[in-house]
Formats: sequence, C-alpha cells, structure tokens
Amino acid sequence: MSVLLLPERANIWGPVARRRLGAALAAYGAVLAFASTLAFTASAPGLRAFSLGLTAPGAGFLFWAAPGGDSFGPHLAMAAGAASAFGLALLLWFATGAVVAPVAAWLGAALLAAFCGDRAFSNETAQAAPIVMLTLLDAALIVAIVSGQRALTRRKVANAYLAKAAPIAAAFESTPFAHAELSLDDVSLLRLLLDRALQPIDKFEGFEWIDQYQTAAIRYQLNFMSYALSIAQAERLPAFRAYLTEAQRALVLKQLDPRVWRYWRYENLLGHLRPGGDPIPRGNIMFTGFLAMQIALYEASSGETSFDAPASLRFVERDGAAHAYRYEDLIGILATGFQNSPFGLLPCEPNWIYPLCNMISACAIRAFDARRGERNWDAVAPVFRAGLENDFIAPDGALTPFLSSLTGASAPITGGVVMQTFPCLYLDALFPDIAERQWLLARRALSQGDIRRPHWLIDTGNYRFSRAAGYAASAAAAAELGDQDMAARLLSALDEDCPRVLRDGVAHRPCASLWAHAVEMFARCTTSGSLRRLVAHPAKRSGPFISAAAYPGILPAKAIADDGALCAVLYPGAGAGLRTLTLGGLKPGGAYVARAHETQNIEADDTGEAPIRLLVDGRTELLVHPAA
Repeated sequence: MSVLLLPERANIWGPVARRRLGAALAAYGAVLAFASTLAFTASAPGLRAFSLGLTAPGAGFLFWAAPGGDSFGPHLAMAAGAASAFGLALLLWFATGAVVAPVAAWLGAALLAAFCGDRAFSNETAQAAPIVMLTLLDAALIVAIVSGQRALTRRKVANAYLAKAAPIAAAFESTPFAHAELSLDDVSLLRLLLDRALQPIDKFEGFEWIDQYQTAAIRYQLNFMSYALSIAQAERLPAFRAYLTEAQRALVLKQLDPRVWRYWRYENLLGHLRPGGDPIPRGNIMFTGFLAMQIALYEASSGETSFDAPASLRFVERDGAAHAYRYEDLIGILATGFQNSPFGLLPCEPNWIYPLCNMISACAIRAFDARRGERNWDAVAPVFRAGLENDFIAPDGALTPFLSSLTGASAPITGGVVMQTFPCLYLDALFPDIAERQWLLARRALSQGDIRRPHWLIDTGNYRFSRAAGYAASAAAAAELGDQDMAARLLSALDEDCPRVLRDGVAHRPCASLWAHAVEMFARCTTSGSLRRLVAHPAKRSGPFISAAAYPGILPAKAIADDGALCAVLYPGAGAGLRTLTLGGLKPGGAYVARAHETQNIEADDTGEAPIRLLVDGRTELLVHPAA
C-alpha cells in the first residue's frame, strides 16, 4: 500500500491562476501608464492629483500635502483615511462578494482628491508615483517568488514524509462497525437538533441570527443540521424513519423561507452587477450546492424523493415572483457550471472560489448519480480533480482556503488547521486518495504538541471565542478517514474546553454555536467511509422499520433491520410510560412477534404497517421478527 504523493510542480502559481494574475497585473500596468501620461500632460493641478490617486488608494491627497504647510496634516490624514477605507472595502468584497466596493473606494478617493486642495506640493510627486509603484510591485513579486520557491522545497519534504506514511494510513480503520448504538449523551445531542428541526416550518427558535453573508448564516445551520441527521440515520438508525425523516425534510423546506435566501439579491447586484433575487441559477453554490447536498443526503439516508416533483422547491419574492425548481434542476446547474469553469471549480460567492464549498457541491452531484444511475460526475470528476491539484493546492502542499476568480490571487493559509482537515471529510467521497494524502499532511500539525494550538480560537458558526467548531470539524474528518484515535482526542478536547450542560434531557455547550453542535453530531455518528458510502454507495433500505413515533416521547439509540427482523434501542424522552409507535416495511398481512418488556403478537395490515404499544422505561430493547 502506498500513499498518493503531491504532483511534481515547477511553478508557484497554478496555470489558470497564473493567467488571471498576469491579466490583473497588466490591467494595473495600464492604469499606471494612463496615470503617468496624465501627470506629464495635464496642466490643471486637480488632474495631476487625480493621476496620483490612480496609482494607489488615497495617494491623490498627498499631492496637496506640502511639508510644513497648513494643509500637510489634514491631507495626510485624508490619505490615511482613504487607504483605510480601501482596506475595509476589500474586507467587504471578501465578506459579501461586493466587487464594486474596492473599485468605488479607490476611484472615489482619486476623484475626491482632484477637488480637495488649492496648493500643490509637487508636480514631480505625481510624475514619479507610477515608477515608485512599479518598483514596489516588482519588489513584492520578488518576495512572492522567493517565498514560493521555499514553499516548493517544503513540498519535497512533504512528499518525503508521505512516501514513508503508508504504515500510518494502514492503521486507520478500514471496516465500519455495524450500526453501533448511540450513547445516551449522543441521544441528548440529537435532541438539540431535532428540537429545532421539528418546530413549525416558519419558526426558527434556537437558531442564531447574526448575518446572512458569512459562516454564521442561517442556511449553513440548516445545511449542517440536516447533514448530521442524515449521517445519524444512515449509520446508526437506518430502520428509524418517523420524525427523523420528517426533520430532514423540514430543514429543506426552511431553506425556502425568504429570510434565508433574500441576501442574494444584494450580493448578486454588488458582486455580479446583475439584478435579480433568484438564488439558484449561477454564481452561488454556497446556496445551490449546499442545498443540493442537503437533499442528496436526505434522499440517500431515508429513501424519500420529496423534491423530485416539478416546482417542489419554490422561492417566492416579496412581489410574488416565484422561482421554481426541483432537485434535478440544481444538479444540472452545478454540473454544467463545473464543466464550463476555467478553474474546474466554481465561485461560491461572487468572484471567490472556496475548495471546501466546491467539494460539498460536487458530493451532491455524485450522490445524485449514485441513486439515479446518471453520469454527471463522470464528466465533472476529471475537470474538478485537475483544477484542484493544479490551482488549489499551494506550493507547499496545503489546500488553498480561497482564491479570487478575478485576479487569481489566493489568500495566505489562514483559518488554522481546520482549513486543512475539514475538506478531507468531503474529499473522501470524491477522491479518497487525495483525501488520505491531505489528511496525513494536516495530521502532522495535530500530532505535534498540544492539539488545541493548531485550532483557531473562533467559532465560525457565531464568531465567538471558542474552539468548538474547529474541534468538531477536525473530528468529523478524522472519523471519516478512519483515524478514530485522533477523532477521540479531538472530541475529548471539545468536552474539556466546552463542557456540556444537560437541561430537560437536551445537551448544549454554552460556548458553542449551533453549527458546531451539528458538526459534532456528524462526527459522533461517523466511522471510516461513512460519508463516502452515503454519497457513492447508498444502501437500499429493506425490512421492518419504525415509520411513526411521537417526539420526544420515544428517542432512538439504535434501529436496524436484518434478515426480516427489526432490532431497536429506545429511550423515553418525557418520562417512562406506555408509548405507541407504528412499524412499516412488514409483509402485508404477515404475523410478527414484538419483544420488549413483554411479548406481543401483531399482524400487519395490507400496507405492511402495524401499530404497537410498549412500555419505554430507561434503555428499552425492541425486537420484531416474523412469527414462526
């Protein structure tokens, strides 16, 4: 057994990113040429101040800042303010996709500078500025090249490590456990998610309303709660449908609430310069792709096809305009987008490409194909893989957190180790060999000293100071890759740093976001290849199952069907007592025996269902099998 190595690489930047960077630099060079021409030919001081303002944000104000003069301090302050405003505009662009913000800040400052003084400091300042900026740009490129060459050296070191890492990879679990029972602690965490999912569709009690543009957005809370419930159902409770299936469907329907997707009208206008509030068609996989994945896992875990019908997904705007889709439409939009993308990956928000979000969206395509027998992923996979390896793996071998599709510039490796670990969870369902390689590289940071240090002290689900989200996300990836020892260490750190509080049978970590709770549930239900199986090889459900049960009166810890029999472990959620549940998947008219605290004979109706009433007192085992 050998581990996939990082591809040999001679260039610092990937092929598409290199072309985009070249185009961006050429565009800036054209601006400097225009500014230089204007500085030498214009006679009006205002035009020369404007030319200086084109070279750098706020630089135009320096044209009026004569040393020792009365205007020096005010104009210097205006220059600093304009530069700060440009920095804030860049953050706004990153946070909301508002590409017009940095352009407006830069150009606005240059125009303002043209009318902001009456005594020029020096005409030579404006004339020399383009040369100064070119010199600084050359220096920055030299620094980037030197830094990149050092990173390429670290890539060779990483490959040397990978070449010897086969024994580590071999130690990871390769076979899953057989639907192990949830602990009572896990059941109490499951209740936290179900309490929120099973409330009326238009209610969002217990959700965190902070912003709808970044990682605390409601849509992500809905996504990851549903992903967690799907994994719980597929891996631990495949024979319990009842309200577990209902909860996943409800979480999809909540995505149709205008409060969840209305942000797109503004992001589309400021980022794409296009009107329209339909969140689905293009440039928004942070909604379309994540929603498609939500439906994909819901279908794969429950066997339901609620969103196959035409117009089953309706987004209705304030003026009554409706945008209607079905699950298949989302997949078609994503598949076409991937195949036509120069990068092989798609912008998540306007003009920003996040590999993690693309992996989640690609999983939706593969899951759709696995259940429907389609071939969308066959066409997408080679394009996606090439783009990922060429443009989104940094020179040192780390995953690039995000990249500007306009300029080709990528961010420094920020976000802590979770930006390297969490993507491995989804990569395992797409390219298991790349997932294993990237996990082994990320694992080094987790294995060196305190496991806490590599995780940022920010919970991405609510922006508060907590490592809960990071621990949970890394643990989910570790469990998926079969690294159960690392998963256990991460979950132990989560318990130590963010202790649980149990209230009325529901678990809650006061310092953790709802998103972190959802990902923790995902991690605790996952074992080697859980997501890969659910995405690429969904099991066909057969045999008896629990089709109806009252929540929270009956809480499942285990429910599996095997050889025509049902084995379940149930807890009471509202005190011990007699409970009624309905069995489905029985042979119509068939005779069965149900054993719990007592034995009873039951007969299925002509639809294969039968109600039973049983005492649920503490941990209660239920066994249903055909009568002899």
